Amino acid sequence: MVKINLNGICKAVELTPNNGRPRLCLIRVELDHNVARNFRTHDIQLMVPAEFAGLMDVNFPVTVTLEQNGV
Repeated sequence: MVKINLNGICKAVELTPNNGRPRLCLIRVELDHNVARNFRTHDIQLMVPAEFAGLMDVNFPVTVTLEQNGV
């Protein structure tokens, strides 16, 4: 099993256009590390249902956990 925790700051919460799918929001997170940014201002972008995105606040800390269970 692999588990990675990434800490950062929520930089934006944006409702995406309704294109026949359930309402989704784009959450942009800037991670707490120095990475050379060639063209993007945010390290991670997540698409989540609007009801979950409504719980997020811009400029507040965020922890993103990536977990993978192997066979």
